[in-house]
Amino acid sequence: MPYTLLKQKNSYFKNLSAEAQQRFVERVYKFMEDKYFVGREGLVITDEIRVLISAAAVQLTFGLKDYTISHLHTINVFPKVFYSRLFETSFKGLTTQGGVLSISWDDFREGYASGTDKLNLGLHELAHALNIDMDEEGSYDDHFSWHFEKWKAAASYELQRLKEGSITFLRKYASTNIHEFFAVCIEHFFEAPSQFRLALPVLYGHTALMLNQDPENTQEDYKVKTIAEYFGSEDVEEDIPLQESADPVITALPSPDEPASYQPKEQLKRFINANGIYVAMTATFIGLFLGIPLLIWFVSVTIVNIGTLMMLIFLCGAVGLIQWKFVKHHIDMEYHHFAMYAFSGFAMCFLNFLLFLNLNFPVSGRTETYLIDRFRIRIYHGSIDVRLDDAALERNLTTFLNEHFTEIPDAKSLTITYNTGLLGFDSISDCRFN
Repeated sequence: MPYTLLKQKNSYFKNLSAEAQQRFVERVYKFMEDKYFVGREGLVITDEIRVLISAAAVQLTFGLKDYTISHLHTINVFPKVFYSRLFETSFKGLTTQGGVLSISWDDFREGYASGTDKLNLGLHELAHALNIDMDEEGSYDDHFSWHFEKWKAAASYELQRLKEGSITFLRKYASTNIHEFFAVCIEHFFEAPSQFRLALPVLYGHTALMLNQDPENTQEDYKVKTIAEYFGSEDVEEDIPLQESADPVITALPSPDEPASYQPKEQLKRFINANGIYVAMTATFIGLFLGIPLLIWFVSVTIVNIGTLMMLIFLCGAVGLIQWKFVKHHIDMEYHHFAMYAFSGFAMCFLNFLLFLNLNFPVSGRTETYLIDRFRIRIYHGSIDVRLDDAALERNLTTFLNEHFTEIPDAKSLTITYNTGLLGFDSISDCRFN
């Protein structure tokens, strides 16, 4: 199916040799396996959607060894232009530093319907993803990284010329910033390579070297030319290396007429991709609506002051934030939403768990006797009321006395038995009037 679909819908693929097409399809399957595709606003994710979006990414990175754009983990596909509540505006495509790409399927298809209009939403957004992959320390290609710095040096000059109106080949939107300039250059590079080379030969040469492919060279699977052919023998930069081959030819591939079989992801990754957002939402719900009442109860039976409690919540939230490092490539969630989960969900659940261990697994105990005058104990509105300078002990002693006594005995002293838990916090295990 992919071979037929790609030949019909992707002109870049059609120009490849049979051997290169096999390598291209292998990369498409690997990219599809690595990313989580989500249909939004009622759109059902089909094989066509997954194959064609993956093919756009493979087209962009076909000359590179590391081609999966590892920082990108989730691709949201909307039926048409969509509204972002975060940015409070509508988009055709949006790529975030959190590793989530959102795209309008109608506009993606339109980008490939015409291969010469220099407008291709898929390539544009995936160019942003490739750029972010390097900025966010993904598994980016060293060849691309090295040449990208050379490309930026040339692009900065052309960007200024574009802002001044000296360039008409690139559309004006490219002058927004260097990131948009890069994405627009990628669109022009693949859709109008000959015009690009004639209009901006130096920038074209750097783009070809950076991506290790030349869309003009359709006869040799887009093989990149020599440095001298791009810059002229007198202008050759001797320190620019060439990457010989993107990767070895893969021979163990599905035939064009048979469905492919490939190794599934690890079960844990699949679970996180499919259910990570729901697990985080559930944890947040439990933390807010069950965790807070439970925390209040633990505080009533554990001698801990409010300042210490707030510090523990912050530390547990910080531990929750550390999870982002491990799940950011697999979970469909923006960082600010993840932070809310870390402090409202994870922190509350984790802190309750720690207080549970502290209460139920004492490591030591002690007994102390106090003169009854110190406690100012009285019956108030049918319950025992205690007044102390120590707020934490006051709170716990009030709870314990109301659970075990109905009236205040006539006594001169009070003996309290404390248990010290795993976290070092005391709880009252016994109380006796003397």
